[in-house]
Amino acid sequence: MQERRAHLSGTTAQAARRFLSTRLTLVCLLLFVVPCAPAQTAERSTRKVISTVKPAYPQTLRNLHIEGLVRLKVTVAANGTVGEIKVIGGNPILVESGIKAVKNWKYAPGPTQTEEEIVLNFFDR
Repeated sequence: MQERRAHLSGTTAQAARRFLSTRLTLVCLLLFVVPCAPAQTAERSTRKVISTVKPAYPQTLRNLHIEGLVRLKVTVAANGTVGEIKVIGGNPILVESGIKAVKNWKYAPGPTQTEEEIVLNFFDR
């Protein structure tokens, strides 16, 4: 009887460890996703985008189902080229890919330099 009780308590301890491990993993993932929430309310661009480059979605992140948004504020020169890029929010793991892509975007020429907000979606669909 004591042998069975010891086996059951060992199984219970393993289940508890597994449960806590799963919850800890969820909390860690949420810490990366929560900053994305404000990025969903970005306004539309005031300048027309002539050409875009789709950001790379690293296969490793795709396999791990790490998804999210990256919100950027870019300075667009009068000639339509992208200058300075600031990260406003989003999933920090995906920011680098977003910045690399947006550097190569081209906007319609305008009378002056403008600031545009861009939201990039990284979803495995």
